[in-house]
Amino acid sequence: MIFIMNEYIIIAIPLLLGIVGFVCLLLGLFGYHPKKIRIHLTISGICFFLLFAYLIIGYIYLAPPSLLLNLF
Repeated sequence: MIFIMNEYIIIAIPLLLGIVGFVCLLLGLFGYHPKKIRIHLTISGICFFLLFAYLIIGYIYLAPPSLLLNLF
């Protein structure tokens, strides 16, 4: 049961970060209140930074593609 939950979390984390980041980016770019624009763009930047960190950590955690080619 725990193993199945981990598979869903691996997909859910970047999906939620991407959705929240993209929506905040759109609200920040097309918003009308200067204070809220700054907040939305800050949240968007944090979400995209976390997505990038998730990608880099995932790439480091997994074996490089050259090692995977040697298995076949």
